[in-house]
Amino acid sequence: MTVAVDSGRCIACGMCAYAAPEVFRVVGRSSTVIAQPEGKNPKVRDAANGCPVNAIRVEG
Repeated sequence: MTVAVDSGRCIACGMCAYAAPEVFRVVGRSSTVIAQPEGKNPKVRDAANGCPVNAIRVEG
């Protein structure tokens, strides 16, 4: 599973960092991926599906 955040779309609401703090962190005005998840992580998919501006891309 590979995760990326489109910093141009992100509004730094923090929902992803709350859902999967081991993967996401809000830095300044955008969320960032601090560590790629190992294996399939349902919390990461929940974060991507819950992103209000669809700024999170998950592959794999």
